[in-house]
Amino acid sequence: MRRKDPPGEPLGGEPLGKEVPLPAVAEQPTESLPSRRTHLVSIVTRALAEADGGEPGAMFRERYWNPHDRRWSEADFDSLESLRRRHIEEQGWELLQEQNLDTPLAVELIFKAHRVDFTRPSREQVLRDIGMTPDDVSDLLGHVDREQEGG
Repeated sequence: MRRKDPPGEPLGGEPLGKEVPLPAVAEQPTESLPSRRTHLVSIVTRALAEADGGEPGAMFRERYWNPHDRRWSEADFDSLESLRRRHIEEQGWELLQEQNLDTPLAVELIFKAHRVDFTRPSREQVLRDIGMTPDDVSDLLGHVDREQEGG
């Protein structure tokens, strides 16, 4: 207590006998969120051959086990950087290890993910649901950029 404060009153100026209400406890959601169980994902890449029928511009294919679908997931990429970006930035996975294997364009990447990550639709799936592809989005963004530069 400071010398100029009157005796019997707290510093905030509230009388001692008056009860101050406690802050309300935040309400908990009624639905519980899915478990955030950690899952390690080992992705192996390989070079694409002509017979593989890969996407235009793709140089290699990734493969990993999808625990939700209980099947192998495969996708084609034009660079290792685009593969990393998809899993780290878009899916929120954490890259733990990366190592080159004994054949060209063969790399093993180990990611830390959560089981719930496998139940959400991918951005590519969302685009397919509305009738678009990633190339359509790139073309659309390029068109917008050209309009802004010209206008």
